[in-house]
Amino acid sequence: MNELDRLKQIALFSEFADKPERIQKILAVAERVQVRAGEVIIKEGDVGDTLFIILEGSVRIIKKTLQNEPYTVVILKENENVYFGELALVDSDRRSATVIAESDCSLISLARNSFLTLCRDDYELGFRVVLQIAKKLSSSLRKMNQDVITLFEALVSEVDGEDLS
Repeated sequence: MNELDRLKQIALFSEFADKPERIQKILAVAERVQVRAGEVIIKEGDVGDTLFIILEGSVRIIKKTLQNEPYTVVILKENENVYFGELALVDSDRRSATVIAESDCSLISLARNSFLTLCRDDYELGFRVVLQIAKKLSSSLRKMNQDVITLFEALVSEVDGEDLS
């Protein structure tokens, strides 16, 4: 699949599926990156400034436990029309996970500075992309809140069931 067709299918840019000239603006400031299987694309704790879109291949998202043990959060594949590192477009905080290429990958990378320049030139495009990032964050936050409630309820049930005498 070519870059234009892939970006049309990515949620961040789907509002521009019928406006290829807008997607071409994004591609004009983005870069194509080749990554070998096993290569680290993002390292947890590093400061990030780039969004990545998978054109070909798959990546593994890894987090560390409190005991510093790695665990796989998810494996993202090209046919899922996915991206990662999107928060780096709006802030310069540390990366929350490590991303490793599962296979040889072809990625599109979009750096924050390039994105911000694009936003200054096309306010609507920038607004629409940031709105999609906000929607994804809202959904993740709602799920996380529900997970916390579920864990809290399980903890309360466990404590209530214990014999404290």
